[in-house]
Amino acid sequence: MFLERDGFQLFYTTLGNGPDVVLLHPTPTHHAFWLPVARLLADRYRLTLVDLRGHGQSIAVPGPIAAPITMQQLAEDVHAILQALKIGRAAFAGCSIGSYVLYEYWRRFPEQVAALVLTCGKPQPDTEENRERRREWMAAAQRTGGLAKFFGSMADTLVGATAQREQPAVRAAARNMMSSVTLDAMLAIQQGLAIRPDSVPTLPTIDVPVCAIAGGEDQSSTPPEMRVIADKVPGAEFHLLQDAGHYAPLEQPERVAGLIGKFLDEQYASPEKIRARREAH
Repeated sequence: MFLERDGFQLFYTTLGNGPDVVLLHPTPTHHAFWLPVARLLADRYRLTLVDLRGHGQSIAVPGPIAAPITMQQLAEDVHAILQALKIGRAAFAGCSIGSYVLYEYWRRFPEQVAALVLTCGKPQPDTEENRERRREWMAAAQRTGGLAKFFGSMADTLVGATAQREQPAVRAAARNMMSSVTLDAMLAIQQGLAIRPDSVPTLPTIDVPVCAIAGGEDQSSTPPEMRVIADKVPGAEFHLLQDAGHYAPLEQPERVAGLIGKFLDEQYASPEKIRARREAH
């Protein structure tokens, strides 16, 4: 399905039946990143998978893309998709930029959030070192006019060492998804990531169930950075997958689906838990 908004054709798809769950992918992949996990949850949840603007089939119409693509824009895109689907309230799961968007979504549309799963998406903003690295990547991509080297480096870095060694198909799948992103979209996305806000102060305001999942091999959102979520959000769960990288849901879909499914079953779909939480607040 497609929705036109703010000069973009936004793509989204649904599968399964049950309470609504929205899945937001990392950059520079697209909605298919979450498919292995979604298929394991579709027996009891309705999953909405979104291509964030500039990714996959969510392209500028007719283009080019104005930079930057911000977390605020992405959150508003997701909100528009939920309105089109007439979803009043849902659980949300994000990985990397998908989690960054969810911090912003909570700030803007908390009434629509029933639960949050934050996977490999730290709440801290970019350091100056990270911003400089992004500037170097963007400058190199503009000089060469292509993204092959950049995406190859990303696939090598974002997929964990264990998956690189034992599941080469995971890296190949991640690299293949990256090919749908254009140069101007990648530049706009990187600029938006560089200026994303600090979400650490947001964490204590979150009063819905939260599950944080970190990868022990994740170099981009390290376990200590992710653990801050559990430290700051009252009652939040924290899970560490020691042998997973930044793309943990793609690397270990069964384990991640198990964690998410158990969390949602207990904290989102359970009428008793929902009633108790409402009474507590």
